[in-house]
Amino acid sequence: MVNSTGINVCKLWHCMASKKPVIAPSQTAIHWLMVTLTIIAIPHFFYQPLWVALIFLLMMGWRVMHSWRGWLLPADKRLLKVLHSISAVLTIVLVFYSYGITIGRDAGVALLTTMAAFKIVEVKSLRDYYLSCFMGFFLVITHFFFNQSIPIVILMLLNVILLTSCLITANETDSSAKNRVKQASVMVLQATPLMLLLFVLFPRISGPIWGLPNDALDIPDSLPDSMTLGEVPPRNSAISGMSDDITIGNISQLTQSDAIAFRVKFENNQFPDRQNLYWRGPVLWHTDGKRWLPLNDNQKRLDKPLQIHVTGESTSYSITLEPHDRRWLFALDFPTTYPTTMQTQLTADGELNSREAIKQRVQYQLSSHNQYQFNPEMDGYLGYGLSLPDDRHPRSQRLARDLVEKSESSEAYIESVLDYFRQQNFSYSLTPPALRGDTIDQFLFETRQGFCEHYAASFTVLMRAAGIPARIVTGYQGGDINPVDQILTVRQRDAHAWTEVWLPNKGWIRIDPTSAVSSNRVDFGIGDLLPAERRSPRAIANNDRLVEMWQSAKNNWDALNSAWDMWVVSYGPERQLDLLKKLGMHQPDWQKMISWLALGIALIFSWIAWTTLRLKSVSQDKVQRIYQQFCAKLARLDIVRQPNEGPEDFALRAQQALPAYQQQIATISELYLHSRYRGDAVEEDFFDSVKQFKPHH
Repeated sequence: MVNSTGINVCKLWHCMASKKPVIAPSQTAIHWLMVTLTIIAIPHFFYQPLWVALIFLLMMGWRVMHSWRGWLLPADKRLLKVLHSISAVLTIVLVFYSYGITIGRDAGVALLTTMAAFKIVEVKSLRDYYLSCFMGFFLVITHFFFNQSIPIVILMLLNVILLTSCLITANETDSSAKNRVKQASVMVLQATPLMLLLFVLFPRISGPIWGLPNDALDIPDSLPDSMTLGEVPPRNSAISGMSDDITIGNISQLTQSDAIAFRVKFENNQFPDRQNLYWRGPVLWHTDGKRWLPLNDNQKRLDKPLQIHVTGESTSYSITLEPHDRRWLFALDFPTTYPTTMQTQLTADGELNSREAIKQRVQYQLSSHNQYQFNPEMDGYLGYGLSLPDDRHPRSQRLARDLVEKSESSEAYIESVLDYFRQQNFSYSLTPPALRGDTIDQFLFETRQGFCEHYAASFTVLMRAAGIPARIVTGYQGGDINPVDQILTVRQRDAHAWTEVWLPNKGWIRIDPTSAVSSNRVDFGIGDLLPAERRSPRAIANNDRLVEMWQSAKNNWDALNSAWDMWVVSYGPERQLDLLKKLGMHQPDWQKMISWLALGIALIFSWIAWTTLRLKSVSQDKVQRIYQQFCAKLARLDIVRQPNEGPEDFALRAQQALPAYQQQIATISELYLHSRYRGDAVEEDFFDSVKQFKPHH
């Protein structure tokens, strides 16, 4: 009987001991976490469908009503828990319905955002609270899939500090919000050297982050005609930018995009004249009368080596190209040396292509000559350059025959066509009328309003109709030089198209018919054709001084962004190796980088430990000094602390001698013990209490 009772008592004690009490986070900690998660999630609402924001705000509102009105949570009632679980499952189904079964950036971020909201209404214990905090850290990282600019980095750094303060709040309920944020900031600041060390030394890999699909790169699978990457134009309009084909007539409004296409750094800051800033891209040959397309890969195969004869001095420069998910590499017309590390090739028609699609920002070195002859003796593709569709452009072909009869040579005919553009009331317009039917004939003889694509296509048709091989070259023209860092920035609005014609013994010659109509487009760039409110804010457009200040601020900001993009966002394997060589690491490899990294981590942790102990020692010395001031104030009233008297005994004796100051003496002694012997961060309260303590009989 005794043994049985003893066994039962032991079992009861084991059950009671094994059941740990649930420690719930304070309401302050939960509210602090809710605010932080909302700040983190709000930028995602601009990238995600509306239902993501609605679900997130609905869950947050539920938790707010629990604190405000006492609404039940899922853990309080079984039915609510079941409904909450069903809602979470339906949200997952909604993610699959919206994005499909492909795992990508958008679907993953939508799922993480909504699950973080569902989790916040489940928080009942510290375990749940910590899990929500960790989900918040992951949610911070996802912002860099959409935007890696300086403002978003600063915002996410602030969010990391807030999340860290949430973890502190869960463990220090009596500290103020200011102290919690200050402590979190110190912790993040201490981690910064380690972060910088990992950024510089951790071995880099080529390719996009984690091999994400196209949606992580803001690159659609296919682009509408003339659409800038990542943007959606309004109906019956397009955004200036690059495409691998041109369709004439469908576009009635060209929207100018300020998105950056690439940046250029010229060697020794030797900038070519603006008239020579033609950045060569895709070359278009085939046409059905309305649409122009490039040669296919089989047609571009080199049967004979290219004949490039150059004269004059070369221009050396480096290009930092933004990702566009195509193989094009842009170069100043005409490239004579180009990178081999990217497996670059120059095609038979002068396109500079990479073997792989450009899915991340890349930098490459080139040199070009603006005086050259391209295949002056013969070109195997001249037949493509003479092809026109049957029964199309009858009026244009009659015009070509009339001008040929009046011209003594091919050069004279080319000049006659350019004179036709100059003399027949043609105009450069970003809002040309839409074209129907035979678009080339309608443009040349009726509307006579258009942008570069209209002029390049119609000029090419007139050349082919006269028996002169011609093709369209697309790319960019011009660019803006930043006086702060001397970097030329080419934007999507600088997209341009021109014509190349082939003449015996001269080869392919660039002819830009747009310059015959609007020389300002070439001489001053597209920006000069924009209205004043597009070049500067409308409020300051009429104030030269404010415009100058605004432009100066814009230049400095652009220079900062350029440095950020090249040294942080584009910090890849090549740039890492260059930096390590400059830092003195000869022939760096991953073994050496790991060794340096381990040594650096050891030094950083040693420094953190030393500074922490030193600061603690300094803090303790100050606490002792302030306590001695407290004892000195009492000594003036003949209450002298004895050498063998501890703080608590001395406080009791002082309270008996000064009944009116019992509470102050007790508070000071307690704060002193907490700060001196328990390591609590109450020094400031202790210092203030001693300062306010002014005893007298």
